[in-house]
Amino acid sequence: MSLMMPLCRQTIALLLMCLSSVFVSSAYANDAPTPAYIELKPIFIVNHLSEGSQLKYIKTSISIRTDETRVDLIEHNMPLVRDAIVMFLSARTTDQVSGAIAREQTREDAANAVNEALKTETGITPVKDILFASFVTQ
Repeated sequence: MSLMMPLCRQTIALLLMCLSSVFVSSAYANDAPTPAYIELKPIFIVNHLSEGSQLKYIKTSISIRTDETRVDLIEHNMPLVRDAIVMFLSARTTDQVSGAIAREQTREDAANAVNEALKTETGITPVKDILFASFVTQ
């Protein structure tokens, strides 16, 4: 019987540790908002600024990362979101859309442009990121 007592105490201690870690991890999980992704359809094809008379365009597939609680707000204001993206991309120069670093800056600036449009309309800035699934310039 004395051999079983330490074994039972160890088992109980291990069980309590496991339960406490479950409660702690679930408490942290509930604090963080669940991310959500909104794929914008159809894809965007816009002319953008270029030097000279040559016509340049951007063709891109975009998703928005937001919180699960903000999906309805963005979807309800989708015409405003799409307009903000078209106007933003149309104002980009060739240098601003060429190369990985420029595209990363374009992603960040696009999120700011959409958030500004939504803030004016709703008072909320729900966009966490703009994600490019594809990005082609010509």
